[in-house]
Amino acid sequence: MKNIDYLIHGARLWKADSDALDRLSSPILVRGGRIAALGEEAEQQAAAAKMEPILMPGRVLVPGLIDAHVHLELDPKLRSPADQLAVPFEAREQGRASRARAMLAHGITTARDCGGGSHREHALRDEIDAGHAIGPRLLCCGQPITTPDGHCAFWGGGIESDADLDRVMAAQVEAGSDWIKVMATGGVFTPGSRARDSQFDLPTLKRVVGRAADAGRFVAAHCHGTAGIGDAVRAGIRTIEHASFAGEQGFGTLIDESIMEEMAAAELWASPTVNAGWGRRIVDADGKPTDFFTRMSQCLQRQKGIGVSFIASTDAGIPGVAHHDLLDGLIAFGRFADLRPVDVLRTATSESALALGIAEETGRLEVGRSADFLVLEENPLEDLEALRDPELVVFRGALLDRTVRANWAEGANGDESPA
Repeated sequence: MKNIDYLIHGARLWKADSDALDRLSSPILVRGGRIAALGEEAEQQAAAAKMEPILMPGRVLVPGLIDAHVHLELDPKLRSPADQLAVPFEAREQGRASRARAMLAHGITTARDCGGGSHREHALRDEIDAGHAIGPRLLCCGQPITTPDGHCAFWGGGIESDADLDRVMAAQVEAGSDWIKVMATGGVFTPGSRARDSQFDLPTLKRVVGRAADAGRFVAAHCHGTAGIGDAVRAGIRTIEHASFAGEQGFGTLIDESIMEEMAAAELWASPTVNAGWGRRIVDADGKPTDFFTRMSQCLQRQKGIGVSFIASTDAGIPGVAHHDLLDGLIAFGRFADLRPVDVLRTATSESALALGIAEETGRLEVGRSADFLVLEENPLEDLEALRDPELVVFRGALLDRTVRANWAEGANGDESPA
């Protein structure tokens, strides 16, 4: 991707702390892949450099999108771990790279990969950073810490003892994992695992957090069951993945507002992995709200009302959930959680950047940050559909128009299936 210096003139900017676009257009100067100046200062620097502006009157600029929970290792067309593991190495490599390209083509400029088995997503991350591959900025978790026969144990992160924990943790650090992932509860994707059941007790989760902190890493915890969510909160987990409050009757059937209050007090983030499939489960054939919508909207809206902070996430890679399809997940997220478009957009930009520890690098249109933004023809604060087909995707300063991105955009949608 070609990186040049340029000035964009005539577009209106969205500042993440505002509920509206800037009233007037503001020039934005990009140098060396970063936002070098805004407003009058940008114009002055561009004039001094005799730089011809790129005129984009009437356009809207917003930060590039962030999906805080994906699995590049997984092909969403495959339905089981056995099917995934049967894919030949070369096909896995090609699939991972293709999914990354499709994400960037759709305006996803940053993603956190929440687990894989061979650390190959780390290699892809490094190739993207070096400019040798196309895709978003990646933060990688590596092999999730789980029980020997627990959720995603097929990826090799099973532990039974403190010695096992030290071994698995050391392997993630040596591989260059940016985050540590722990499976606090069971899940849906793994045969024999039950999402509502806790896999680790509170002391073990505290040891995971402590060892990760010693290695300079944050911890993300896969949490469906209510008891597991509570333990993860008390252990000092930074992001609660799924936060489904699952009981014996399914997701959203064991809501505990006292745990939600602990979540808000801890100032952590819930990463609810709302994906495109959720949008197809809002009403039934008769147009009535589904039981799933009733349960999960109540779960999310209670968290919101209590003050829990959200980040956008989809669990892309699980069956039927395409990696590039963040937007439909965001639209569904707004419906389930009763969020305004501007609030949804924050979860996928500034709030995710803050939660992931990269707020000084991306997530906002501010001087010094990476030039990661979308050039839109409509205002997404009025309708998130404006994000559907950006005129330009700008990543680390590279200008990616529709023609350039057309060959990257591939993948298929599917039905939601919580992992």
